[in-house]
Amino acid sequence: MIVERGNSFTVLRQAPPPFVWSMRRHLAVPLDPTTDASERAKQEVRFGTVFVHEGMPWGSLVRSDGAVPAGLTQHVLALAEHYGIHAEYRDARVRPDDKYPLHMIRAQWRPYQDEVQRKIILYGTGVIDAPPRSGKTLMAGRAIDALAQPTVYIAPSVQIVRQTYEVFCSHFGEDFVARLDGDALPSQRDATKMIVVATTPSALKQPADWWATRTMLILDEFHHAAAESYHRINELAVNAYYRLCFTGTHFRSGDDALAMQAVCAQVLHQIPINYLVTNGYLAAPRIVHLPSRSPNLGPISWDEAYQQGIVECDERNEVIAKVATALANNGIPTIVLTKRRQHADLLGDRIPESVVVKGGEGALTSHAVRAFVDGRGYVLVGTTVLGEGVDVPRAAALIYAGAGDASVQMMQSYFRPLTAREGKSVGLIYDFEDRHHGTLRRHSLARKNFIENYVGTQVITAR
Repeated sequence: MIVERGNSFTVLRQAPPPFVWSMRRHLAVPLDPTTDASERAKQEVRFGTVFVHEGMPWGSLVRSDGAVPAGLTQHVLALAEHYGIHAEYRDARVRPDDKYPLHMIRAQWRPYQDEVQRKIILYGTGVIDAPPRSGKTLMAGRAIDALAQPTVYIAPSVQIVRQTYEVFCSHFGEDFVARLDGDALPSQRDATKMIVVATTPSALKQPADWWATRTMLILDEFHHAAAESYHRINELAVNAYYRLCFTGTHFRSGDDALAMQAVCAQVLHQIPINYLVTNGYLAAPRIVHLPSRSPNLGPISWDEAYQQGIVECDERNEVIAKVATALANNGIPTIVLTKRRQHADLLGDRIPESVVVKGGEGALTSHAVRAFVDGRGYVLVGTTVLGEGVDVPRAAALIYAGAGDASVQMMQSYFRPLTAREGKSVGLIYDFEDRHHGTLRRHSLARKNFIENYVGTQVITAR
């Protein structure tokens, strides 16, 4: 059997049919059994094979013609070895012609950023596991600067696209950079430019012949790559030899991990959080769990427990207000993060002179947010619109008011106050030791255990 790897897909030649049958089932993820016929049709486009096992629908990441997403090549080779099948591996990818480096970025590079650049040029494809605030955008720009390939840079939100576009324009100039998203001006939308920064939906609207011109693909916030849209991008980017994926939360479990690996499995470099803290690139996190001292909610549903125990819990909200007010009175710029708009409004009413940010991504460019970033105001209350990828370097404290146990969202949020700058050696993070409902208690403990195991920072429990 010949395993021939391309940019987007790996093709199996002379593969025994029983092996292909087994591989389809090994490389499959569960599907939602409640989806209607139209959604099932979309799933079949993505997966190629949809089958039912023990009454549960599954979608195989192996296409109907037997092709496998290139990120799963090692899985194929491992399966062949398991079944005792000799597999000859061939790399059919064609490296693009070398272009003259642009030499437009001027920066003092950190040692780990030099190592990332070396591996990018050597291997061309892989994941850079870099915590938030480690300079991912600039590392991506440096790779573009050195390789000088037509690039499409995919980001999951308009806000991140806008920030990235502005950073790239500051280095390369507007003649080299385009922006494709719902808020982009007509003058910014020239997709023939060398660097195109786009949201996923906007990128998917581009025709196949445009995708054929892109020899470099960069995926920001790569932890989203289990989604179907990223698999469609993988299918379109047939000529993208260079494939770089950046994320600060490179962890997924079970089927999500497999779906993400299908897009890109190789890890080029991992930057430890404690290295960034020790060397002063991040402020040291000081994480405190506050007691909620709320009455026991009893055996109620999760939705009711969240509404009563988090959003409308007077005792818990009063603690949040007192901590935020004390921090503001001591001149410490603070972000208070919630998951629901109603919760943000309730806390905004309790915290004197706070500003509430909610709604769509346009809120992030509002006068209130700009005032906070520029040094006016000390408490910014917001929903997850203030979370992933948002740069608020002035923040020195975070109150994680929204609870839950989503580790990716938590990590993206926890790093908001950890940007190192002169006069700030510590970033304060306040969370809760919730005990007033079984699920709230489990979520609180999960956040504490995750931080201590992943970040390596002891959580202080206040009394």
